Amino acid sequence: MSERGRRIGLNEAVFREVNERIEKLAQELGLESEPLDIVCECGDPTCVRHIRITRTAYEQVRSDPTHFAVFPGHGIPEVEDVVERGEGYDIMRKRDGAPAQVAEETDPRSTG
Repeated sequence: MSERGRRIGLNEAVFREVNERIEKLAQELGLESEPLDIVCECGDPTCVRHIRITRTAYEQVRSDPTHFAVFPGHGIPEVEDVVERGEGYDIMRKRDGAPAQVAEETDPRSTG
């Protein structure tokens, strides 16, 4: 994998970790029934877009370590595909190989 590809994957992992903390904080504050306001999980470290997503949709994204929620148009067609479009966000799946491997290795919900 190229250094650029690895760096993009690590940027996405950081954003995913931030969103996991947002989700945990919302839960601790008793906001389980409220939509989450999360950060775009694209690979651009300068991205400042936010996404409003239901808890159910967020959990669906997190159920697969190769899935990321991004602002529409923020996907990287060379390494991922749109698997679903929501209202104000796209769900991207990393392609097999190095992109999926980085996503799986950095999954905060992984038990391994």
